[in-house]
Formats: sequence, structure tokens, C-alpha cells
Amino acid sequence: MTSKIFLGWDIGGANTKVCVFDENFNIIDMHVKNITIWSNFYNLNNFFKYISSLYSSYDIYNYITITAESCDNFKSRHAGVNQILNNCDFYISGKKYYYTNDNLYIKYDEATANPERLYSTNWMLTSHYLNNLNEINLIIDMGSTTTDFIYKNMSIKDNINDYSRLLNNTLLYAGVVRTPLAMISEKIEFSSCTIPLIKEVFATTGDIFNITNDIDFSKLDYSGADNLDYTRNNSFIRLSRSIGLDYDKKNEQKLIHLCESFKKILMNLVLNNIRLLYNDNLDEISLASVGEGRFLVEDLAIINSIKYKDIEKENFFSIKNVDDKLVYKNLTSALVVMNYFKIK
Repeated sequence: MTSKIFLGWDIGGANTKVCVFDENFNIIDMHVKNITIWSNFYNLNNFFKYISSLYSSYDIYNYITITAESCDNFKSRHAGVNQILNNCDFYISGKKYYYTNDNLYIKYDEATANPERLYSTNWMLTSHYLNNLNEINLIIDMGSTTTDFIYKNMSIKDNINDYSRLLNNTLLYAGVVRTPLAMISEKIEFSSCTIPLIKEVFATTGDIFNITNDIDFSKLDYSGADNLDYTRNNSFIRLSRSIGLDYDKKNEQKLIHLCESFKKILMNLVLNNIRLLYNDNLDEISLASVGEGRFLVEDLAIINSIKYKDIEKENFFSIKNVDDKLVYKNLTSALVVMNYFKIK
């Protein structure tokens, strides 16, 4: 008898994540791939085929949440969802169930007939998860590109799309890898002067957190704004370019100090959203974080005396031979499976 295996997919514009459960619902593997869907579908389709081939000896069940439909190679989110669905249907092996904004799972035909039900649903999985926790009332999911603010009993209907969430301060379009520096600040302190940033995509937040050693890019697939790797030297070159300089090693300590300033700026952008959500009552908050940028949220909480909870201690998952931190950085790819079996 063939064993079952359950794959949770979170298909984003810049990253696709897969969490693998055995038939006893132990997490036994995690795959994360930096795939820029706005470029083409070649790498995504190859990833689909690669993951399917790894588990070809199993009876495969796939549970899929989609957040990539807003990429600018699609004429509309409707077109984006349908193109992603077509590729999933063709290249992913096994049974496939797509997560919807009414907390249901539907098959391909129903999904293609109602693509609007699939728009940017991954944060909703985190919302349902949070509502079952006792000691946490806010989860911040800070990723490479965006930051989601998900609070207890948050209305799905009132935050049904990115437009609504931007209005409600539950979505911040800033992350720890892909955000151009000129998008988070117009000016920066450098060498005892205030200098305007060049409004070109020379460097991104990934360069900041590469230099501060907050993110280890040696284990990730990202390329910088110039399509070169995230070596420390390349990040110094890109960062220098953003303030009109060529990289000179004698400026290295000043550039490191500049990175710390950018880190504080991004931290304050996140803090401002928290203040707006809680009317400045930070004492009311019990905060947890997930995503690539969870280190920044934890630092923010410590600096501002906000009660912070380590979400791993909830012991929600049984994890075997997989780094716990990797699972919680990519939480929704695990939740899309667990949520299905909870509501069945």
C-alpha cells in the first residue's frame, strides 16, 4: 500500500515554499526557492516538477495558497490566478486543493471559475491559526517584500484584498530583502551629513541585512538589484552607489553605521503600523513574528518594551529533522495543510 504524503504550497511572487508532512502529520521536509514569477514561469514549473519527482513514490496530496497574482506580468489578478492555476494543474503531481478566502479548499475547475476567491490568501491562514492561540494577539509576518499585521479576530471581509489592507494598516509594502532603500527613506545620515538617497534601485534592504549579518544569504537564492550575488563586497558596492559613491574600503565602518540607521528606519515603519492598529497602546500587545524578517520584529519588541512571544514554544507542529526556525519563517506553507485537516 502506497503511503500518503501532504505538501503545503505557498506560491508567492518572489518565493515559493513547500512544507512536507508524512501521513502521521509530522513535518519531515521544507523547501524554499527564490523564484521571480514576474520574470517567467520556467523556474516555477521546474520547481513544481522537481518537488513532485522527490515524492513520486507516494500518494501525493497538495494544499495550495497563492499570493503571486499581483505580479506585473499579469494584466489582472484574475489573469494571474488563472495562469498560476494552469501551471499548478499541469506540473504538480497528485491531488490538488486550493485555499480560498472563505476558508475552504476547492479543486481546479471551481478555482478557475472563481479566481477572486484565491487572491492573496496566505495571511488568512495565519489569522485562523492566531485565533486559536491564547497568549498572542498579534502576529507580524515580515517577508522579503511585504509585512502583514495579523491581529486576534481580524475581519477577513474588511481586509479581503491588498487595497483594503493598505487602507487598514494591516499591510506594509516593505520587507527585508527586496525593498529599494529610497522607498523607505528619502535621506540618510552619512559621515556627519544628511544626504538624499539616489532614487534608483541600486541597493535594497537585503544589502542592509547582509552587511549587518541578520540574514545569511549563503543559504538563499536571491540576487541583488544588479543581479549579482549577496556577497558582503557586492552589498557594500550597491550601498555606496545609493549615495553617489564608489565603494572604498576606508568607508566601510561608515557604511556599517549607515546600515544600522536603515535598520532603525525600517523598524520604525513597522512600529508606526503597530501604533496605528493599537492607538499607541503598546501595553495591550502580546506579539509574535514569522517570516524572513522576524529578527527585526523581535528587536523592535525588545527596544520598545513590547511583550514578545516565541511562537515556536506553541508546539503546534511535530517537526522531524527539520530546522524549527525554517518552518516558522515559512509558516503558511505548513498551515495550509494543518488548516485543511482541522476544518474537515
